[in-house]
Amino acid sequence: MGKSTTKPDWSEPCWKEMLVYQRKMLWLDDTLDRLAAWMGISHGMTAVDVGCGLGYLGYTYWPYFGKGGRYIGIDSSPDLVNDAAAAAEEWAEGGTAEFFTGDAYDLPLPDNFADWVMCQVLLIHLENPEAALKEMIRVLKPGGLIMCKEPDNMSSALVQHFNSMHELSLEDKLLSLKVHLVSNEGRIARGEGDASFGTKVPHMLKMLGMVDIGIRMNDKVHHLEPPYDTPLQKAAYDNVSKQVLNKDRRKTVMDREREHFIAGGGSPEEYDKLRKISDELVEDFRQQLEAKTYYACGSGLFYVIKGRKPAE
Repeated sequence: MGKSTTKPDWSEPCWKEMLVYQRKMLWLDDTLDRLAAWMGISHGMTAVDVGCGLGYLGYTYWPYFGKGGRYIGIDSSPDLVNDAAAAAEEWAEGGTAEFFTGDAYDLPLPDNFADWVMCQVLLIHLENPEAALKEMIRVLKPGGLIMCKEPDNMSSALVQHFNSMHELSLEDKLLSLKVHLVSNEGRIARGEGDASFGTKVPHMLKMLGMVDIGIRMNDKVHHLEPPYDTPLQKAAYDNVSKQVLNKDRRKTVMDREREHFIAGGGSPEEYDKLRKISDELVEDFRQQLEAKTYYACGSGLFYVIKGRKPAE
C-alpha cells in the first residue's frame, strides 16, 4: 500500500474545531501548576512550539513563562498560523508571541536557540518522529528543556470505561479491538504516524542523548453524570456531543479509519460490520444524552515527557 496523499488538513472546519474543543479544559489548573514546577519553567524563557496549531501550548503555559518571555509557534498550516497569531494578541501580554509556517523536520531556527522546545499530539502523526525530535533538540540550548505531550491511543482503546451504554458481546468487543490494532498498522504503512507512540518517547529521547528524562500522566478523568451542570461537566458534555453526534465529522473520521483498516490488512466486510455496531451505539448514546440519563467515568493514557539537552 502506498503512502497517503490525503492526510488531514487541520485548518479545515472539521479538524480545526477539534483543535479547539478537545483542548478545552484538557488539563486541570493544579496539574499545570505541578507540571510547570516539575519541568522548571520560569518567566523570561524562549519557548518553541512545534506543530503549534492555534497556539494552545503557548496560552496554556504563558502564566508560567510569559513575563518577559518569548513564544515561537511553528506549524505547517499557514491558515492555522494566521489564526494563532491573531488570537495571541489577546493572551501574549508582557512578552512576545511569534508564529511561522514551517516543517517539523526542518525548523526555521538556528542551532542552540531556545530554552524550551515543546509539542503536543504531533509525534503520533509523523512518519518519522525521530527526525522531528532530532530537529527539536538541534534548536535547543545546552541544558534546555524538551517537553512532549503525546498519548498512547492504542492502549487507551483497550481501557474499559464504566458507562450507561449496553454491553457489547465478546465477539463484538474483539472485533472492535481488531479494528483498532489493524487500523494503526495501516496508519504506519501509509506514513501517517503511530497512535501508540506516546510510551515510546522516553526511550527515544534517551537514544538521542537527552538526560533528566521523566514522564507523568494527565490526571484528568472523563466523567459525566446527569444533569451535567458544573463547568467541567458542561465542557465534557459538549466535547462528547461534538465528537460523537456530529454526523459529518463522524463520517470523516470513520471513513479514514476504514482506509487505515484496509491498508493494515483488514477486510471491508469486517469494518462495515463494526460500523453498523457503532451506528447502533451512537443512536443509543444520542437518546440517553437527550434524556439526560447517560453517565460515564474513565480515563485515557496521555503522557507528559520531559528531557534536557546535556549542558556543555
